[in-house]
Amino acid sequence: MTFAPPYVSALTAGIVIIMQMALMYAVVVERRRNRQSVGDGGHKSLLLAIRRHGNLAENAGIFVAGFALLELIGGGGVGHAVLCAAFVLGRVAHVIGLSMKNTVNPWRVGGVVVTSIVGVGLGARLVLAAVGHLW
Repeated sequence: MTFAPPYVSALTAGIVIIMQMALMYAVVVERRRNRQSVGDGGHKSLLLAIRRHGNLAENAGIFVAGFALLELIGGGGVGHAVLCAAFVLGRVAHVIGLSMKNTVNPWRVGGVVVTSIVGVGLGARLVLAAVGHLW
């Protein structure tokens, strides 16, 4: 087996990190606007900024780690790139949905659905690839 660096996963991680920093900055802006250092203080705009940032943080690490592991054990290729792209698009859709006045909307639901499908697909591919190397 030849070693191939996980370039697609690295690209995905870079995009996700930039998104995370943008969302973090949005929280800082809302904190300053509302003069709220800790918590949300009952400010809906701050709560939503915190949730947009937090939701990406809750998902990004495990997905990026899974993408990198899959690519490292030979599960790269077009399918892998599609999963990575779908994850990023799903997270962007979720942020858009949480930025709307009515937070129950097709963007948010679509983001959750896409992320869930990618998660199941990624998990299944990791299991299959790992089991294939065990025997």
